[in-house]
Amino acid sequence: MMDRRKFLMHSGAVSLAGIAATLGSIQSVQAADYKALVVVFLSGGHDGNNILVPLDAAYNDYAKARPSLALPKDSLVKLSGSYIGHQFGLSPANRALATLFEQKRLAVIANAGALVQPTTMAQFKDKSVKLPPFLGSHAEQEQWIQGWMGDENTTGWGGRAMDLMAADLKNMQPLVAMANDYTAVVSNSTSLSLASSRSGSRWGEAELSDANSLARQRVEWASRLQSGNAYDSEFSRSLRAAYNDTVIFAKGQASSAAPSGNFPDAQIGRDLRYLAKHLSYSKQVGARRQIYLVQDGGYDTHADQLSTSATMPGLEMKISDVSNSLSAFDQSIQSYGMNNDVITVVMSEFGRTLDPAAGVGSDHAWGNHWFAMGGPVKGGNIYGNNFPTLQTGGVDDASFWQPYRGQWIPQFSSDQFMADLIQWLGLTPAQALAVMPNLANFPKKTIGYI
Repeated sequence: MMDRRKFLMHSGAVSLAGIAATLGSIQSVQAADYKALVVVFLSGGHDGNNILVPLDAAYNDYAKARPSLALPKDSLVKLSGSYIGHQFGLSPANRALATLFEQKRLAVIANAGALVQPTTMAQFKDKSVKLPPFLGSHAEQEQWIQGWMGDENTTGWGGRAMDLMAADLKNMQPLVAMANDYTAVVSNSTSLSLASSRSGSRWGEAELSDANSLARQRVEWASRLQSGNAYDSEFSRSLRAAYNDTVIFAKGQASSAAPSGNFPDAQIGRDLRYLAKHLSYSKQVGARRQIYLVQDGGYDTHADQLSTSATMPGLEMKISDVSNSLSAFDQSIQSYGMNNDVITVVMSEFGRTLDPAAGVGSDHAWGNHWFAMGGPVKGGNIYGNNFPTLQTGGVDDASFWQPYRGQWIPQFSSDQFMADLIQWLGLTPAQALAVMPNLANFPKKTIGYI
């Protein structure tokens, strides 16, 4: 059978105008009950150690441990208040996020990552605790963080959560991927839409925004074909789904007012600008619950992490685009009157070693710092019970190898992080356990940042 994922990617999932008849029957009252979750996934494992930095005496440990990577103390953007025993600053590139933090629109979740169960240093050292498989491996850890249950169940937490939603809550594009790797939004039974800010309204000769286009009419006719042949049937089904999605996405871009935020001319900026318009449109036409996965790559900074080259940008340059894009996205969401309707989170498969790599970069580690943004978020806080001691070979160094490089056992699991989100979307605590069975291993099922 034809692979729908490949078909959609080749067809360019972006939509056009002309689907008003199908959407007109949706009750307008549903717009008052709209919630969307946007997951921004920084693929490669971003270096949280250089994004959230203690400003008190612990800064000296940080500077000593990373002589070639440490940011000057006076360059860090200080966050007001003290949290988990420290005062903190964000890297200069994250000034926009620091502003959102002070506005209580952004929360930091310190040291989160892949866990099967709560894990202490003693348990880690004597191997008496079950650990996630393939720690330190990009592909497997990205899948694990996104809810992978093993080869026998390749769905993700977002897909399984949406499977449990009532049918009337997943009435329009419930799962959307703007990513090449999208385990989080793979489900057992809920439809998945693939979108791209680079795609347009043309399919070859067919201009899908023109109802009078003969080529478009032929595409629509082909999408309605029925056949007893399995291949023909799957082709027609995939074509129909891609066609309908393309029309909806294009309608969103044509119908919504321009976002008010100033988005950087970078892929993450283009993606979030596109998404802001589509969220506004989705609410207007009666969508109820949606989960979006947006992927930004290039965070596997083994070398030249501090590079300022436009062709090979380092962490600060890339995270600056992310930070400014998130700020513009938040401003746009508010201007659309959707302050309480959207939560955006930023996460990655793992963090980086405290100890620099040979090429003035950092290597694969474990726990990392994630972010949550939006009106429903209890912002202006750094969540956690403790912060790692920034010393290689120190009390919190759980390195996979010798000599010690500085990596942290997460204090929060990705499942706990997600449990806050799917319960905000409307699932019960019992349903959250069904979506993420490993939650049963944790006395506290959520973090509490919403």
